[in-house]
Amino acid sequence: MLTLAVAGCGSSTGTDETGAATSADSAAVFGAPNAASGDPVTIGFISDGKGDKLDNTDEIKGARAAAAYANDYLGGLAGRRIEVKVCEVRQNPAAATDCANQMVTAGVSAVMEGALAEVDQTISVLAPAGIPLLVHSSATEAVQKTPGVFSLYNGLAYYGVPASDARDQGVHKAALIGIAVPGVEGPARTTGTLLYKNAGIVLDITAIAPGTADMTPQITAAGSDKPQLYHIFGNDSFCTSAMKAIKTVDPTAAVTMIDTCISPTSGKSIPGGYEGAHVVTTADLDTSTHDAKLFRAVLGKYGDHAAVRANSAFGYSPMLATVTALNAGKITDFSPAGVLSAIKAAPATEYPMAMGAKFQCDGKQMGLSPNMCGSSGLIATANKDGVLSDYKLIPSDPKLYSNSG
Repeated sequence: MLTLAVAGCGSSTGTDETGAATSADSAAVFGAPNAASGDPVTIGFISDGKGDKLDNTDEIKGARAAAAYANDYLGGLAGRRIEVKVCEVRQNPAAATDCANQMVTAGVSAVMEGALAEVDQTISVLAPAGIPLLVHSSATEAVQKTPGVFSLYNGLAYYGVPASDARDQGVHKAALIGIAVPGVEGPARTTGTLLYKNAGIVLDITAIAPGTADMTPQITAAGSDKPQLYHIFGNDSFCTSAMKAIKTVDPTAAVTMIDTCISPTSGKSIPGGYEGAHVVTTADLDTSTHDAKLFRAVLGKYGDHAAVRANSAFGYSPMLATVTALNAGKITDFSPAGVLSAIKAAPATEYPMAMGAKFQCDGKQMGLSPNMCGSSGLIATANKDGVLSDYKLIPSDPKLYSNSG
């Protein structure tokens, strides 16, 4: 659901620079070396990787880079070196099942995922095997309800954050323009409608088929209800078509979108580009922050030319977050059962690239699901080219993420 249904379709959300940092910069942010030397702990990482229609290899590079940094500077995982076993799905559900089975055969201690559309297929294998699954951000029904599965970042942020932002703007009626795929349309009509209702906003949903070049008829119909704001949910090509139609039908309307909408080249084809759009994202790439400096330095040293962008953070953030939390909880048992127990008992820990937002997998962070380890989120403002700035933390709101409102 959410980003996982569309994240593989290409988005830079901020900058597309190759990770690079001088040795002086790296030394300043890394601190003193603290190399791990103990027996290795194998952590699995399942990704869509590179396929015919997507290239998510940067999230793999981000995960490997975070593990390498942890091994050299954080003492690994309680002194033991982290080895990352990668399996690529390439948007094939059968391959996702196969990758999960490979993890079971390899005896990994846990599995991580970034933005994997086929998350449910992996859960169907990993959960019965007792292997904990820690994902960057997801909120399928299986993610929300299956024991031993955790979304470290707020998996419902792509609905909750824009609902909260719209409420802050004084919006009472909004239109969600979503790509008509099951992982988006279904949740939009259930979870999306609920969260907007909890924010005091009536949400009308228009689902449009992928590949629709001219969305003017659909946007005209959606605009007939006089929404004060349009929220766009899709990949970059879908969002580009939606933005063009909105600029034609309702050019002064407020617009929010998810970060997979942004393309460094598509803005030029939209009248006025992305200027002023509020963008829900999962990574603060503001280069003035310590988090972003560390991210850039880690990618520069260990990232194998990964770009400094949100896609790289899909792997970097959950890997670094898990290592930090398990070390804070002083893990001693590295079996799958031990990792599961330790992550559930770990203290509240800052999630990387999230403006200080914390996560804790104790089952108490969100009323809608015990598997959501955080309930905050990020939103930023785009310029005409889609470069994000003015990042803001939308703090946890228990009333927003509840069944009662």
